[in-house]
Amino acid sequence: MPRLVDHEQRRAELGEAAIRVILREGLAGVTVRGVAAEAGWSTGSLRHYFGNQHELQAYVVQATTDTIRRRVLPRVQRPRAHGSVVERIATIVEEMLPLDAERREEYVLWSAVVDWERRHPPREGSATWNDQRALYRQCVAVLCGHESVREPDRAAVPHPDAQVELWAALLHTFVDGLASQIVNTPGEVSAGTAARLLRSLLEAVPRTRPDRSGRRP
Repeated sequence: MPRLVDHEQRRAELGEAAIRVILREGLAGVTVRGVAAEAGWSTGSLRHYFGNQHELQAYVVQATTDTIRRRVLPRVQRPRAHGSVVERIATIVEEMLPLDAERREEYVLWSAVVDWERRHPPREGSATWNDQRALYRQCVAVLCGHESVREPDRAAVPHPDAQVELWAALLHTFVDGLASQIVNTPGEVSAGTAARLLRSLLEAVPRTRPDRSGRRP
């Protein structure tokens, strides 16, 4: 009796092999030949699942996006009960900065997704960009004195407070730039410098609503 093949499992294995290639060579290294070699397959076997390099890279980009979400979401959703509101928010935002080996890997993966989306703009917009903006929107809303938004659908749409939207955009731009500097000019921007700069920006976010005692922070 012929052995049954779990095609979804095999595609997942190929996605994992391709992610290893991305970490070494970037998205340009994700070729049918390169991924087949990494997975220990023949190119003919891989072409059974992907007809060409475009199909392979499109699949890998989705697998990479899912991997980033799987890694990052548990960290940003971890309860943070200690310290000031700025300190608690800072520890959430720092999960998006390449401050250690794991987060530097995630930055490489994220860069590969951005590279693909630049060449193949998604019809419904960038999923990774929207995920990040939703996170920063939630963070700024809390800093401004609003209730935390837990529902993903609500966090994905513009906040009714215009100040929240403005500062979410500023924070998003700031974090992207800071992450790039940490990776590209590590001698100039250390982890300690990044932490101080981030907290300085968060301190500057205007408090638009009073706290529970009736005072503005």
